[in-house]
Amino acid sequence: MNNIKYLYGLPIYIEKINPKTYEKNKIISQIENNYKISNIRNNWSKDSFIKTDIHHSLEDEENKNFNKINYYDLSKKYEKVILNFFKKLYLKNNLNFKYNIVNYTCSKHNSFMIPHIHGNCDFSLVHYINFDEKHHIPTIFKNPFYFCNLLPNRKKLVDIFNEKIEENSWIHKEWVFKTEEDDVVIFPAILEHYVRNLDSKKLRMTISINIEIEKI
Repeated sequence: MNNIKYLYGLPIYIEKINPKTYEKNKIISQIENNYKISNIRNNWSKDSFIKTDIHHSLEDEENKNFNKINYYDLSKKYEKVILNFFKKLYLKNNLNFKYNIVNYTCSKHNSFMIPHIHGNCDFSLVHYINFDEKHHIPTIFKNPFYFCNLLPNRKKLVDIFNEKIEENSWIHKEWVFKTEEDDVVIFPAILEHYVRNLDSKKLRMTISINIEIEKI
């Protein structure tokens, strides 16, 4: 799938990266080795009643305790995907963009990443580099419109409208796209999202990229 989907009226783009076009296994091995050094890297919310400690490299890339990940070849793949995404939008003007690989996340068991947005960019990209549909849950997107909670007959609407079609997402409080390993998902950075893992022993790995657009 490489078309624009509209979730809550917001554009979502999904494309697959060929794992044979970069050193995927090497990157996975590097991340796994870092996870073995410490399965807790950054505390997401010390005040939360839900355990949120995960191996998350945000703002910790220069930590000498961990191996630095080489994203060079993969970065070029992201640039191509981002360009494909912008080509499918209805733009008035041409644009330039810049992007930054901001972190990777590695977790398993019942780990939880609290709802958040990426406030310092325009779009975000998530690459599912190590992901098993039977053991992992994709990113969960929260409905940004408060009226969803006010719908008096929401349960009836949920029963009537096809819940597999994202055009009907306005009824739902949350939405999860069917996701496979090697998928890349681009979404507006203001769309609140979170991760809730199953009780699995298999490592779930994603790489996150922030994208900023600039007018020419």
